[in-house]
Amino acid sequence: MNGTGATSGLFALVTSSSMRLILRFGVSGVTTTLAYFVLTNVFVLSRMMTPVLSSVCAYVISVAVSYLMQSRFTFRVNGDSLDQVARFVVMSLAGLVVSWCVMALTVDLLHWPYLTGAIGVCVIIPALNFFLMRGWVFGTRGSRERIVATGESE
Repeated sequence: MNGTGATSGLFALVTSSSMRLILRFGVSGVTTTLAYFVLTNVFVLSRMMTPVLSSVCAYVISVAVSYLMQSRFTFRVNGDSLDQVARFVVMSLAGLVVSWCVMALTVDLLHWPYLTGAIGVCVIIPALNFFLMRGWVFGTRGSRERIVATGESE
């Protein structure tokens, strides 16, 4: 069996535009998620806020980081339109509601450690955001649709 064919197939997969988009999304998402996670812990451990309020505040702060990284680095959008920013805000508010619900469910209802809820938020929100950003927030009709979907430059 020739290993070269398998290697070149794997290389083609890793270098495909879709894979590069996912990798850039991952870098942006990990950065934003780490900001959320660190801030949540700082707020809780400093006893500044309850775990649920800490999660909400950390989420709101991390939204600005997320917008800049996702629009410029991941999807490589050249400018900001009011519609795009509005869609991002709506997506972020939906994520905030999901984040709050996950923390409230795990901490207040189930009485699990707040870290369980924070980890849940760190998994659920990125998955939802990828599909919303790719298909709705940064997606546009027409010739840019393919470019935004793959994150490639024009």
